[in-house]
Amino acid sequence: MTQRSQISKAAPSTLLQPKRDQLDRINNHLVDLLCERMNVCMAIAELKAVHDIPMMQPQRIIQVMNQLKIKSMRVGLNPDYVKSIFKLIIKETCIQEDHLIQQRRKQGGGV
Repeated sequence: MTQRSQISKAAPSTLLQPKRDQLDRINNHLVDLLCERMNVCMAIAELKAVHDIPMMQPQRIIQVMNQLKIKSMRVGLNPDYVKSIFKLIIKETCIQEDHLIQQRRKQGGGV
């Protein structure tokens, strides 16, 4: 029996666990970054509420998506993959911003 055969008979979890641990760390980091991003967006929403700035800023979304497309291509990721992820991120951000802005306006427009 060759060494490769012996390795392939090893428990898959034993072989994969170090990489799975690495993925778990990355996944947790991504969640932390999403939380950080949402916190910044909520601070922006507070400013929008106080200064009566519309929640939706289509030109900013276009700018962000263009930057992400360029970055995706530069690092070798499929731009459509990145676009689909950020569409979800931006959609949820808009929902949360709108909710916060509506709350502040009901409270009298201030923070």
